[in-house]
Amino acid sequence: MKPVLRALAALTTALALSGCGLESERPNIWLENNSEQTVILQARADGTPVPKVTAPPGTRQWSGMSPLKGYCAANWEIVDATGKVLKKIDRVCAYDTVVYP
Repeated sequence: MKPVLRALAALTTALALSGCGLESERPNIWLENNSEQTVILQARADGTPVPKVTAPPGTRQWSGMSPLKGYCAANWEIVDATGKVLKKIDRVCAYDTVVYP
């Protein structure tokens, strides 16, 4: 029985150190689109756009790909379907609602 307990302890330690299986769900962020066109909320990572959520006209959509609870991320923007920047957003925090226009 002792080897089983050691193996279980080792597995628990490995999971705790790697975070695997112990992560909590990421908070949502919301995009409220009050315009008549589809818009996309995206972050910029090293200058590359990373789409997070798309909202058709007159809808409110959510994304689970937000900053971690208690944190904010900088360099966000709302773009149209062609990638044209419609609005720059300094930062988005966990649980935020971003409104366009």
